[in-house]
Amino acid sequence: MSSPEHGRTSIGSAGEHRHPTGGGRFESFVDAAVTRAESTLEFEDPMVLKLSLMLRKVNQLMTDDANRQVHQAEGWTQASFRVCFGLWVAGPMPPHLIAATTNMSRASVSAAIKKIEEDGLISREPSPVDQRSTVLRLTDAGERAVIRTYQSHIALEHHWLEPLNETERLMLFLLLRKLLTGPAASEGRS
Repeated sequence: MSSPEHGRTSIGSAGEHRHPTGGGRFESFVDAAVTRAESTLEFEDPMVLKLSLMLRKVNQLMTDDANRQVHQAEGWTQASFRVCFGLWVAGPMPPHLIAATTNMSRASVSAAIKKIEEDGLISREPSPVDQRSTVLRLTDAGERAVIRTYQSHIALEHHWLEPLNETERLMLFLLLRKLLTGPAASEGRS
């Protein structure tokens, strides 16, 4: 049994778990999760479990950093930035398309719209194709706010991807794109 000082989870007396410390803490947790799963569950490839846990961890850490260091610092909620960023990238659109574009629920989009409209970052106009609907558009102030915030966001993303060289970044991009075009991703969109 490895000790906590070496980044491994161990079990102390009376089955009590001691949590690892240091840089290998999460990797030790992943190893422990795979070991636990192997003893109880049936599956083909332990690497799938490791990759899944690590992808989720990286995603959560990047999201938390962006929220704390960028969005909140600029006065955004995560939802309000995603709505405005979607409008900045794709242009004016109705709320239901914003939800689809940003992968947010309609309720989350609706709640975010109220605040950013009050803040003068978006405006509403009647839809040219559906008189029952409105189209949202970034105001000049909204566009400036998105650009300023996204510049900070890009700096944070560069910092996160610093450990990877150009070839590794390309490989990661190609692998993630392959996952996003796979059958599981397609099923998740329907």
